[in-house]
Amino acid sequence: MIGLGNPEAGDDAVGLLSVQLARPELTELPGVEIVQAGAGVHVIDLLQGIEAAVVVDAIRAPLGGRAPGTVVRVEAGPEGLPAEASSSLSSHGFGVAEAVGLAAALGEVPLVVFIGVEVAELTAGSPLSAPVEAALPALVAAVVEEARRLAGP
Repeated sequence: MIGLGNPEAGDDAVGLLSVQLARPELTELPGVEIVQAGAGVHVIDLLQGIEAAVVVDAIRAPLGGRAPGTVVRVEAGPEGLPAEASSSLSSHGFGVAEAVGLAAALGEVPLVVFIGVEVAELTAGSPLSAPVEAALPALVAAVVEEARRLAGP
């Protein structure tokens, strides 16, 4: 379980916060490691030598294609994230899509499930926006559900 984001930049904190809130349930699952990594570039190293990863981050669709607070789930294939989704995944310059794509180019990539929430506010020092805060329980539930699915029986 990899939580990404910037805790000082409004909605960009949602990946870190969701993993933190899910931690009590995640620690009960066998084989689940929880990492709060910050920037997406760290994902490249974290994908090495594992079978599966759930990556949680804030996202921003190009041209406002989704309403703030929308929870999104995308699964990467052997080439990385699907082309139709890769441009919209991440509120950062080098995000999850780029990290998974680079990891795929460097070698085998484990199963990567990306779960994110569409952002509204990324201003430094801002709290979570109302739509993202309202989506947080659904995001945490999706994170826990995905971790349980991947951890198996």
